[in-house]
Amino acid sequence: MLSFISAFVDAICYLGLFRTFTAFITGTLIVLATEVVQTDGEFVTKIVVTVSFIASLFVWVLLIQHLLDRRNLRTILLATEAILLALYMIFGVLLSPLSGADSAETIGLAILAVLAMSLQNAVMVLILHAHMPTTIMTGNLTRFIVNTIDFFGLGKTDAPHDREAIFKTRRQLRHYSFVLGAFLAGALAGAYGYVQWGFLVLACPVLLLLALAVWCFDRD
Repeated sequence: MLSFISAFVDAICYLGLFRTFTAFITGTLIVLATEVVQTDGEFVTKIVVTVSFIASLFVWVLLIQHLLDRRNLRTILLATEAILLALYMIFGVLLSPLSGADSAETIGLAILAVLAMSLQNAVMVLILHAHMPTTIMTGNLTRFIVNTIDFFGLGKTDAPHDREAIFKTRRQLRHYSFVLGAFLAGALAGAYGYVQWGFLVLACPVLLLLALAVWCFDRD
């Protein structure tokens, strides 16, 4: 679900915030570099996003580490992400159409999105203890290919596959398949939704996060 949400949000950020990525730094740095070397490039928002992502990640990590013993912490953090995305949606609707890539309203909306997505990155590492990122898929795709080769015995290996190893590989393969599929579905849904309804479509990830927060509350 978090993979679906991150792709959904980033597709909207790319389309609605003038080619700005907020869920991970890689895309923003590439776009920033290309716009810096262009004489008419607009890169202020990209710089703000990069700095805001790093700074907010520091804050989230320190805050979460301070609150690790707090009860229902997963629920609180997921609800916080939902609130940040809800603010992004509300102000996006109110301020549309945006006047430019480096306008004050674009920068403000980008910061709200960055706060939400940097929080999700921190939650994945510190709370869910996941080695599988939900905001960038290169590593997940690589592991999916490796597990596919191992599962079907396509690679050269001297060690025979025992039943436990095969079960573990099958489980990992299924997990990576779900994450990659959810990410692709989120990107397509976010892009289509933004074209049809603009920033209002962010209600979808907001509701999903609230539902996930409630689900976690029952299990904390």
